[in-house]
Amino acid sequence: MLNVVTREGKEPALALVHGWTCDHRAMQPVADAFPAQKTVMPDLPGHGASPKTGDYAIPAQTDAVLAAMPERAIWVGHSMGAQIVVEAAARAPERVMAAVLLDPAAIQPMEAAFAGRDRMKTDLATTDDFPALMRRFSGGMMIAPTDAEAVRALADTQAAGDPDVARAGWDAIWNWDGPSAFAALSVPTLVITVERTMNRLSDLSKLNRRIATAQVTGSGHMLQFEVMDQVAAMMRRFFDLNGLLSAR
Repeated sequence: MLNVVTREGKEPALALVHGWTCDHRAMQPVADAFPAQKTVMPDLPGHGASPKTGDYAIPAQTDAVLAAMPERAIWVGHSMGAQIVVEAAARAPERVMAAVLLDPAAIQPMEAAFAGRDRMKTDLATTDDFPALMRRFSGGMMIAPTDAEAVRALADTQAAGDPDVARAGWDAIWNWDGPSAFAALSVPTLVITVERTMNRLSDLSKLNRRIATAQVTGSGHMLQFEVMDQVAAMMRRFFDLNGLLSAR
């Protein structure tokens, strides 16, 4: 059973799904941007306070998250968490009112992304200092974060993770059939990327013509720690257009 942190508030709930080697606190900036709304934030399998499992493939992680989430919610995922949101929305659209994907990990990645994939896979397999590797990775994901304390906590979390879970999760990110799941999406979906992203928005739009797309400026991959003001404005507009939240 996953560890889940819930904040009571207005329905529908926001189900906030963190990314690779993080825990639920990586989604706290999103929760803070919608203070009136109920939020439900799980720790993914083997992350944070959730127990390890034998299967970290995206479908298996999605099964665990679906079992822990409300019957119906707006799902928001970052990075690997966005992959899980896509998988959940494709398989169980009756559970997912809408999906917001924050700089998702590989769905239909550009060719240039594969060099980084292979480099990190090698580093994970050969490192004799996993915490140092993860601290370098964490720092490289941001340009100018707005909350130094939160960023230090994120780096500490990633450095303290289980190397075996990290390796399995990294493989899961790249082995998932993203194009099929993404093409199957039928719920309202917003994809927000950063400027140097691994998924070209035009490619995602070709996969699924129903999605809405947006891009922030001046941010690395951890956009919720850098430009949450931009992200929140885009999310509110999307929610308003789709009649998703009650009056704020």
